[in-house]
Amino acid sequence: MRILIIHNRYKFESGEEAVVLAESELLRRNGHQVISFELSNYLLDKLNIFQKISLPFRCMWSVSSYEEVRQVIKKEKPDLAHIHNTFFLISPSVYYACRKEGVPVVQTLHNYRFICPLATLYRDGLVCRECQDKGLIMSLRHKCGEKSMMWTAAMCSTLKFHHIKGTFKSLIDTYIALSNFSRERFIEAGYDPEKIKIKPNFINFDPGVASKRGNFALYVGRCSPEKGVDALMEAWKQVDHLPLKIIGSGDQFNEYRDYALRYNLNIEFLGQKANSEVINHIKDSLFVIMPSKCNENFPRTIVEAFACEVPVLASKRGALTEIVEDNKTGLLFEPEDIPDLLKKVRLLCENRDLAIAMGQNARKEFEAKYTAEKNYKILMDIYEGTLSKI
Repeated sequence: MRILIIHNRYKFESGEEAVVLAESELLRRNGHQVISFELSNYLLDKLNIFQKISLPFRCMWSVSSYEEVRQVIKKEKPDLAHIHNTFFLISPSVYYACRKEGVPVVQTLHNYRFICPLATLYRDGLVCRECQDKGLIMSLRHKCGEKSMMWTAAMCSTLKFHHIKGTFKSLIDTYIALSNFSRERFIEAGYDPEKIKIKPNFINFDPGVASKRGNFALYVGRCSPEKGVDALMEAWKQVDHLPLKIIGSGDQFNEYRDYALRYNLNIEFLGQKANSEVINHIKDSLFVIMPSKCNENFPRTIVEAFACEVPVLASKRGALTEIVEDNKTGLLFEPEDIPDLLKKVRLLCENRDLAIAMGQNARKEFEAKYTAEKNYKILMDIYEGTLSKI
């Protein structure tokens, strides 16, 4: 099978990038030909003033992406296109390029961008669904998008334009939701449930289990408020017996690091790391912590922790309660409830046998659900089902 992978990379490396890479490698390993069309939001910082002025229009419809994808299709003749992300440089014009050339489209719903300009269903410290319930005008009222009215207007206009045209609902043949939670959110927003299939995230290799249990907690992810990193800062003001290591980057990275230094917190900021280094840190940790305030979709880090036989301490938010089974593969705590978070941290610190047992259960969960072999079968079923409808 010949698959065209379309992906607009983010400014900062994310789990989504790792998933795109892992799926591409998985397909190639199983004898399929993968053609990639990618751009990176890193280029946004290099635009001149005229390009920046025209960026909102490119976000809505990129003529160059439309033409380039059509040319790629004509040359490579893919059986289908698998689109991961089109914001902000590629733009949704590529859906029309695929339709023009008669190529079916599979879309992975890595986040909630189609129904939320911020893609997180989270705003100003609260879970939010106002754009879904009251219309995208709410994003303008609240100035979503890093409080930039111009950028908020551009994002809102792009989504509104393509909602009116029916781009996301009529030009996509199959959606891949990463969890049942995500699937239900899109069904609530009017997306056809028959077209939404569930395929969880995975890792395309077996890292093996941890040989020893370390003595630190580990957070891997973006350094931003919706991910709950500020809650970790507050919690670790009361934790001096267990170091916390943070791997990741983001706009608030320096702010959080300076805060930890100012209050002499037992936290080490490691910055962005290669996946092999992340795996090694996971293996050395006592547990991985996922303190998200927003409705998480499916953090790939959880699968990595499970594969390494390491339990996960997660907030009861979004799909996290679906992935982490409380008191079996990890522990769940109430979002933003610092006393509850501290209680669960102490429980794992004081009962290492419990942490080991949960890690063993997590490994079994990985073997049952999240291996490359199982994920490949699900992906092929989705592709073949999509092609059978054409």
